Amino acid sequence: MEFLNRTDELDLLRRRLAGDRAELLVVYGRRRVGKTELLAHLASTVRSLYFEATDTVVREQLQDLTAELTRVSGDELLGAQPLTNWEAAFAAIARFVGDERTLVVFDEFQLLAEQSPELETVLSRWWRTTGRELPLVLVLAGSELSFFEDEVLAGRLYGRRTGQLKVMPFLAREAALFHPAYGPEDRVRAYSICGGIPYYLERFTDGRPLVEHLLTEVFERTGLLHDEAELMLRQSIAAPANHIAVLRSIAHGQNRNSQISQRVGLEPAHVTKVLATLERLGLVERLRPITMSPRAKKIAYRISDQFLRFHYRFVEPARSQLRTSALAAALLHDSVLPQLDHHASQAWEDICREHVLRTVSGVSAVGRWWGQVPTGDGPRTEEREVDVVGVDAHGTPLVIGMCKWTSAHVDFDELNLLDRLAPYIGDKGGNARRFIFSRNGFSDRLRSFAADDPRLTLVTPSDIYA
Repeated sequence: MEFLNRTDELDLLRRRLAGDRAELLVVYGRRRVGKTELLAHLASTVRSLYFEATDTVVREQLQDLTAELTRVSGDELLGAQPLTNWEAAFAAIARFVGDERTLVVFDEFQLLAEQSPELETVLSRWWRTTGRELPLVLVLAGSELSFFEDEVLAGRLYGRRTGQLKVMPFLAREAALFHPAYGPEDRVRAYSICGGIPYYLERFTDGRPLVEHLLTEVFERTGLLHDEAELMLRQSIAAPANHIAVLRSIAHGQNRNSQISQRVGLEPAHVTKVLATLERLGLVERLRPITMSPRAKKIAYRISDQFLRFHYRFVEPARSQLRTSALAAALLHDSVLPQLDHHASQAWEDICREHVLRTVSGVSAVGRWWGQVPTGDGPRTEEREVDVVGVDAHGTPLVIGMCKWTSAHVDFDELNLLDRLAPYIGDKGGNARRFIFSRNGFSDRLRSFAADDPRLTLVTPSDIYA
């Protein structure tokens, strides 16, 4: 795979490598996010030992490490006497490092720790007595988020690490690097399918139309991504049936605990446990209205990963209709494509929130808002939503905005609605900037109005990807 972007991450890691102190870094992130490519790319540019662990017994893990260490060091004696424990392994690494600045990467470190419960203690002791005196940058990397956050960052290596980096999915503008010849609208659609995951994005190159990639990579049984969702879940969850049911529920719009419980037939307490597991894996996130306290109980859930959102809305429920390529093509054209833009509208909202966070000074967080507002008919209220709310460090709204992903031009209706809802969001003085995002542009009179109003910004997909 061509290595794209990750300039910030590479810069952070290269600065550590350029220093003169020993470093023990933790690099982690969800599966398929590109950690291995990032670290392998970095290792290819410096003196290094890169060891990717496999899920096997301790003896074979140490034999594999011996083989890689022998290869990069040329130490034939080491090859003749394989390492038999982790104390010996770290001693051999110290000999390899010597007095030259060296990068050592243990990728999928959680697989080593699972087989050797003593490993973190051994490493902690070795770092205190030996490692921190070497010209060494030691990186522990992997994809089990809960393990790295609970066992490594806050566990036995808490006092030893010198830094950490959580590798995140690409943002929309970065994801578009994988298909630069697509038009702005197809870039949004591609992002709504692949999200910011490099492993998925590299299958959607711009040498073929988006719909062809959908058929051959996702809906046909031979497609690389056809079974990706289930395979990824089974790597982390032994029996994922309930987790799949919860993901399907959220993908179809039932995103509150009670709604999910009713749809899938699980008790609310059980649903809470399933959601907690999916949150730890970085696949689901809980949402609150952006201006509410973090302790507020007004919670909704969403699937963080765009691909899983797409898969559990369109692929998983239609397994029986994907037995042949002809059936897959018919499903895609007859059922999926007519709904694709409705699905893409959620990704468009994510993209719009990213745009505000990236471009508006003073905004420290961007999210959604929803709540009850008067209908104007006596005491009656109704729940309304605002797609984009950007707040400062004190929670004061600086930006409120609406996102439209339709074929029609947007007129004053959305601006009038923003003005009506603004006081309920917290913009009682009407000082927050208004943003309106539209797939297909704006009416002439709204554009003319915006040209004379510095508080109003109109944004299209072309502006996002400019």
